[in-house]
Amino acid sequence: MKPLEITVQAAGTPEELCSNIRSALARGLPELTLAPITHDATMVLVASGWSMPDYINDIKAHRASGHVIGAVKGAHDFLCKNGVEPDFWVNLDPRDRTNGIQRKNDRTLYMVASRCPSVTFDFLQGKRVMLWHSWAEGPEMEAMGPGKLAIGGGTTSGLRAINIGYIMGFRKFVLYGYDSCNSPDGRKRFTGELPGLTVDIWVGGPTGKKFNANAAMAQQANEFQKLFEVMPDLKIEVVGPGLIAEIMRCRQDTAQAA
Repeated sequence: MKPLEITVQAAGTPEELCSNIRSALARGLPELTLAPITHDATMVLVASGWSMPDYINDIKAHRASGHVIGAVKGAHDFLCKNGVEPDFWVNLDPRDRTNGIQRKNDRTLYMVASRCPSVTFDFLQGKRVMLWHSWAEGPEMEAMGPGKLAIGGGTTSGLRAINIGYIMGFRKFVLYGYDSCNSPDGRKRFTGELPGLTVDIWVGGPTGKKFNANAAMAQQANEFQKLFEVMPDLKIEVVGPGLIAEIMRCRQDTAQAA
């Protein structure tokens, strides 16, 4: 499947990001480290795609089964409102995303990247917070200093959450809200946000299924496919009618035909 040629402007200037990293390190928070053992547990990751609310009962069933549930950015408050306080929350964004964690609680472990703004850490004061570092080329690595575990794997919080889970020893992931495309009525998230400038994408060639996405979504879909190149034992189930779910379906069809 030929990747799209996309140029995306990441949020935050190098100066802002380095300042955020130094400020986060100065807080003395516990930092994410390698899991001491490898296990075969399932991790459920819930992002903010438009299809996610349709599967809240399935997510609740995962909770009843004892599966670990992680929320990505704005999915946190939706889960809490519906009686599923996530086991952890992941955020990579250097912009203020505290509007999505207004229902902060004592169960959730808030896994905040050091590149996130100080307002995030201030807002979570008194809650369970774990610091992690995002790998990036350039000055951010210098701001972290030597000897830090830096996690790569994509430009979005949702993709980094998969990498975090993998490092923690998880090998099977069930993804909700990882649509990476707009809804049929033009929404990019379940909250009703509109996507701005968009492009049409066909999965499976010109005669395949068409999706509409903005540049960041298309970039995420490209980067999602690269996960399998570096994690050969990765097993992913993508729930929903979105772009990434269709990519997974095509991958599975191709593997079965080989």
